[in-house]
Amino acid sequence: MNKSVLTFSVLAIVSILAAVTFMNLSAANTKNDELTSNLASLQQKYDELQSKYYSLNWNYSYLEWNYTNFLLQSPTSLPNPGSNGTDTGNDTYQSRLQALQELYVNLKQEYDQYVADYQKLRSMTDLRLMHGDLKLLITPSDPEVVNLTYSIVGKSLTDNSSDINWGDIKALYDWVNNNIKYREDGLYPSLPESPIDLENKSLEQTDQMAQLPNETLALKQGDCEDTAALLVSMLRAYFNYRYTAECVWITGASAGHVGVMIPFSGDKVVILDPVRDYYSHDSLGDIALNSASTEIYNWMNIWRPSLGNDVHVYRVFSDYVDNSFDTTADFLNWMYSR
Repeated sequence: MNKSVLTFSVLAIVSILAAVTFMNLSAANTKNDELTSNLASLQQKYDELQSKYYSLNWNYSYLEWNYTNFLLQSPTSLPNPGSNGTDTGNDTYQSRLQALQELYVNLKQEYDQYVADYQKLRSMTDLRLMHGDLKLLITPSDPEVVNLTYSIVGKSLTDNSSDINWGDIKALYDWVNNNIKYREDGLYPSLPESPIDLENKSLEQTDQMAQLPNETLALKQGDCEDTAALLVSMLRAYFNYRYTAECVWITGASAGHVGVMIPFSGDKVVILDPVRDYYSHDSLGDIALNSASTEIYNWMNIWRPSLGNDVHVYRVFSDYVDNSFDTTADFLNWMYSR
């Protein structure tokens, strides 16, 4: 395996990520300290990987030179482990062999660290691509989310609260609906499972990626999963973790969509969908609980023309849950058994 080519590929990927992150942040308010910190952190990771590359490349070249030099010497005898120091030739051979072994161990450690750094980088991109565990996309403890939530409703639910204030829920929904502009995603790289695959495949890119809630707040822009993750994080912060709120992902043959669900006992739910200006309501237009089976189908029917007739619930996730389903019936069975 050509480690130089392999490692330069990873550095190119990190450069792409840094550029993509910078373009996204340029649209945000330049005074936002959080995004500036994120960019600095990403740049630091890039510099660290670059430094490791040069060190790894030097060690590999040095080992290759020593190995070639060793072969050219063509020793005629094996080292004698019991030598008392009188066998100068064997002692020299033994010293060289030990040095090469130590160099190999150091090089192996460098390479293992390189692979670990790659997997760490891949886990970050996978989260953005909504692969793996999506719990990390919901951040109710983020100070920016908490401060905004409390500034909108003026309070959080205390341990003594017994009822949910639907006016507060509507206020949070309205804020997201009125302040987060819908925006399609740009291109984002999709890393292969192993860095070895970078030598055999071109780097794939996708036009679907997720933002963290604080990024959506900074940019004031995002698509359906971004607004849903933000609203769920705000609801969880408002509930002070006493009640559940979840992102519900529906998909069809044409596309997918993510909204928000607040489940309750008795198989009742509230659906909130800022992208479509939709929320579960009663005859007066106020937020209201409906049965899970009725509400989920009512909501999916709104999206059926754009997602396809085979639209169904695909996934439900929050900071405490991440479940996938083959059919809507599987989802409802799960809801009834909670």
